[in-house]
Amino acid sequence: MSKKILLYGARSTGYILYEMLKEKKIYPKYLFDPFLNKPIFKSNLIFSNKKKDFEIFLKNSSHFLVCIAREDGKSRYMISKEFEKKGLNPINITSKQSDIHKSVKVGKGFIALPKSYINRGTKVGDYTILNTGSMVDHECKIGNGVHLMGGCYLAGRVTVEDFASVGATATILPDIKIGKNSIVGAGSVVTKNVKPNTVVVGNPAKYLRNNNPNYDINIFKNVKWKKKY
Repeated sequence: MSKKILLYGARSTGYILYEMLKEKKIYPKYLFDPFLNKPIFKSNLIFSNKKKDFEIFLKNSSHFLVCIAREDGKSRYMISKEFEKKGLNPINITSKQSDIHKSVKVGKGFIALPKSYINRGTKVGDYTILNTGSMVDHECKIGNGVHLMGGCYLAGRVTVEDFASVGATATILPDIKIGKNSIVGAGSVVTKNVKPNTVVVGNPAKYLRNNNPNYDINIFKNVKWKKKY
C-alpha cells in the first residue's frame, strides 16, 4: 500500500515504526526531524531538517506518524494535534504480534509494538504507545499521549491520565490512578495513587521529584500551508 505518509522523528522510534510499516506493506515517503542533521537509520525516505522542506512535505502528504517516545508524551500529542490542524490524518499501527482484545477502544494515532497486550473492557486515548511486551489488564483507562514502556504491567481497573509514562518492567497494582504528566520509574511497584506532575520510583514506589514536561512545536510556527477541502 502506498500512502503519502510523513514520519516525524528520525531516532530509534522512527526506525522501529518505519520497519513495522514496511512489514505491513505500507511505505512512507517523507522523514522529518528538526533536531538531527541526518537520521540514525538507513531508509529510502526523503529526509530533511529544514523548515522550507517541511512545508513541502506537509503539502505532499496525506497522513502522519509522530515517532517520539520516552517520557515525551505531551510533545507527541501536541505535535500530532498541529499536524491535524494542517489537514493531515493520523495513522494507527499495531504489530501482528500484539494482542488487543476486540472490546478494547483505542483512539487516534495508537501504536502497539510486538507482544503488547490489552485485556477486555479497556479504553485508550489518542497518541498513546504500548511498547514491547507491555501488558494492560481488564477495564483500565489509558489517557492521551501515554507511554507504557517495555514489559510494564497494569493490573485491572488502573487509570493512567494524560501524558503519563510508566517505565520498563514497572508494576501498577489494581485500582491505582497514575496522575497527569507523572512518571513511574523503571522497575517500580506502585501500591498507591500517584499525584499529577510527579516522578515516583522504587518498590514500593515513592516520590522522587516534580515533573514539568516541556514540548516544542516551534517548527509549525509561521507555516502558512494548510490543506484545503
